[in-house]
Amino acid sequence: MPKKQPKNQLSLDFSVRGNRIVLQLGQVESQRLADHLFNGLVNGDWMIEPAGEVADVSYAQDIVHQIGHKLPYPEGIKIAQLHNVDLAFKGFSAIFRQKGWVFVNAASEINERNYHIHLLTVSLGLHSLYYNTNSLAARSEQLIFEALLPFEEVESFFRNDISKIPGFLAADIANFFKVPFPMVLKRALTLKIITDEQYRSFMTVVPFASAKPRELFISKDGNIDDLEAQLFSQGLGD
Repeated sequence: MPKKQPKNQLSLDFSVRGNRIVLQLGQVESQRLADHLFNGLVNGDWMIEPAGEVADVSYAQDIVHQIGHKLPYPEGIKIAQLHNVDLAFKGFSAIFRQKGWVFVNAASEINERNYHIHLLTVSLGLHSLYYNTNSLAARSEQLIFEALLPFEEVESFFRNDISKIPGFLAADIANFFKVPFPMVLKRALTLKIITDEQYRSFMTVVPFASAKPRELFISKDGNIDDLEAQLFSQGLGD
């Protein structure tokens, strides 16, 4: 009996185009490493399955469900978190043996890795609609922003009269959304929650984990007193 197609997937035949990289992340060196890794995989120089020392492999159903759009995903998308690869390698998505694959660096920072996994997963659902790589990356990012960084939650962390954000709060915000802090700022700027000046200022903040664990509280209406308590519960120089 044929498999039932997941409700948020459309059938699409990838066999006519064969193995190929869909979207690469990072700068030139990361992309060079991606090409090298994928060519080695296709040529049989290394094997992704069965999972083991090379990578941790999992399915992407939860991420596809979280993104929530009905897109022409390939069947059975898998995520491979690669071990023992160059730190410059960020990740890429690919079609390999007619299946969708997401490859990321297992050693990358956890929020960065989570963001990359989501971005590359959605790129597999969009690539048949966007032949230009820049357009594909931009649209993938837009859908990830909508799924992971909803307006109301992003807005609750910012005010237009804030000029400083301490590093511990930047780390808390990043951990709350499970994406890098600069991505939260980019989303806030896109939504016009913060100004260009605030964006440039906040981008200089280096997130760091606080020595004292705290519960990150967000009021439903983004109450000013609540926000100030977050900003100034520790000294800005801590």
